[in-house]
Amino acid sequence: MSSPTQPAQPAQPEAEGSRWADRGWYLALEYGVLARDRFLRRLPTLRQQGRFKELLEPGGKILYRNLFRAGQVKEAWEALTALQPWKDRVTCYLKGEEVPLKEVHEVLWCAGFLTEASPCRGGKPDDKVRRLGCLGARLRVTPRDWEFDDGKERHVWTFASIDEDGRVLFDLEQIAEFVGGRGRNALCPVSPAVDPLAFAAKFTPVTVRELGWQLAADLNEELRGRLGDALSEEQGFVLPRGATVDEHATFELRRKRGKVILVLLDGDDTPVGTQVAVDPRIQELVDEGVLLRGVRVGESYVRREGGHYDLEQRFVLTARLHLGPADRPQMFRGYRLETVPRATPQYEEWVARLVESLH
Repeated sequence: MSSPTQPAQPAQPEAEGSRWADRGWYLALEYGVLARDRFLRRLPTLRQQGRFKELLEPGGKILYRNLFRAGQVKEAWEALTALQPWKDRVTCYLKGEEVPLKEVHEVLWCAGFLTEASPCRGGKPDDKVRRLGCLGARLRVTPRDWEFDDGKERHVWTFASIDEDGRVLFDLEQIAEFVGGRGRNALCPVSPAVDPLAFAAKFTPVTVRELGWQLAADLNEELRGRLGDALSEEQGFVLPRGATVDEHATFELRRKRGKVILVLLDGDDTPVGTQVAVDPRIQELVDEGVLLRGVRVGESYVRREGGHYDLEQRFVLTARLHLGPADRPQMFRGYRLETVPRATPQYEEWVARLVESLH
């Protein structure tokens, strides 16, 4: 037996305890002399597990302590299992903080024996719900329930936004805050959130199109305000004699020699009409280079100066646009880019790459 020593506080086991704490995860099991005959038969094995210390408490009572590092998880589980008959007299300290024995036992089992199943690192592709992280602070990556958030588990999409380049950006600080120090993430030595910032950094930007999703552009509030009722009012143009357009043709408004021209969205750059008449507020935005599109809604005769009538094509602006393959997101200045997430092979591939990066 070592010489009688006054044991340190549990949060800092002896002077060397601080060295353990500085190195990250550690587990301390503390217990006294238990049911003597049965316990003494197990004591030789316990002496060989982790770093064993035998201390003398005030009053002459013996205190046993086993310290385990992150690489000794299975050994720690075996020691704790051996002490189960006396579980009400065993105290567990994880990284210096007292934690219920049952919870420590479950964490050690998961960390030591379930790592191949990867329950905290995305699980398997055929799992009904794929998760990252431990109980109490999990991120879902399953392609459904995109807005799920019950406080203890959130879909990763709830941390996402889309930038002006059409990329999905994840709020890394929020992710790190959510997983760091919560639930079992704070207890498990192999949790992907042992280093919350490093874990969050795995969520690198990805374009919406790389996920197989469609981009939409919604006119922002500033431009809607500037357009006012011109956004919903009909505008007009006249087709050249003999020319026709589809019933619901879509046009892009462009500026040429100080005037607004219309170009078919799915055609070439040839103007489709003459005498384009638009609200001055629309003209102003086109002059500024704001991309605007409209859709044909019908036709009607209008009386011109001199008393003659023209058959005028009528169109209205479209406030929400669906981007085609040739549309560059950067073109849509003044719009808020959006998407509707859905299950796609490309999304599954992204999840697979993310999960692989955590192993």
